[in-house]
Amino acid sequence: MKLKIDFHVHTNASKDGVSSIQEIVTVAKRKGLDGFAITDHDVVLGAEKAEGISKESGMVVLPGVEISTKAGHLILIDPEKAVPKDLTIYEVIDLVKSWNSPLIIPHPADPFSHGLGEEVVRSIRHLNPAIEVFNASTLFIYNNRARRIAKELGLYEVGGSDAHVASAVGCAYTIVDVEDRTCDDVIKSLRGGKTQAFGKRTPIFSLLELSMRRFL
Repeated sequence: MKLKIDFHVHTNASKDGVSSIQEIVTVAKRKGLDGFAITDHDVVLGAEKAEGISKESGMVVLPGVEISTKAGHLILIDPEKAVPKDLTIYEVIDLVKSWNSPLIIPHPADPFSHGLGEEVVRSIRHLNPAIEVFNASTLFIYNNRARRIAKELGLYEVGGSDAHVASAVGCAYTIVDVEDRTCDDVIKSLRGGKTQAFGKRTPIFSLLELSMRRFL
C-alpha cells in the first residue's frame, strides 16, 4: 500500500505559522494526502494528541518537531519529548540516540532556511537520516543540491511542503510504501527508506496569504 505523506508541516504552534491543525486536516484531505507530520519549531505535538487527531480525521497524523540546533534545523519524527534549542547538532544527536525516532534533514543545502550544510550532513550520515530533497519553500537550486547529497551518500529521499499556512500543505510530499495505514507503519517505512519524493513550489497565493495573516 502506498500513502501520500507530507513530512514537514507547521501549525500556529510555531511562532511563524498561522493555521490550526483543523485547517491543515481540511486542506490535506482536499489535496488527497493520506497524512502529514506536524513539525513545529521546537514544539512537540504529543503522540497521544496526534493519535486522537488521526482517529477523528481518518488521516495518518504523525507527531514531530523541527529542532533549532546551532548548525541548523533537524526534524525528528515521533520524538519522546521536546529538545532544547540552540544545542550543537552533536549534543542533539547524543540526547535522542536512544529514542528510535527517524531523523529528517530538512532543506540541507538552503543557507537562507537554516540548512545544516553538506559538511554536517556528511558527519552524521552513519545515523542514516532521510534527506529532504524537495522542499516546496526552497529554490530548485537548493533542492537539486540536496538530491545530489542524498545520492552521493546513499541516503533515502523525502519531500515536505514546509507549510506555514494550510493552503501550502501537500505542495511537496513523500510516497511511503507501507503494509497498513498506521503511524507505526509509516514510521517503520520511513526508517527503512521505502520513500519517494515529489512536489512543486509553494504557489504565490499561499505566500501572500501567509504574509497577510502574519501581519494581521
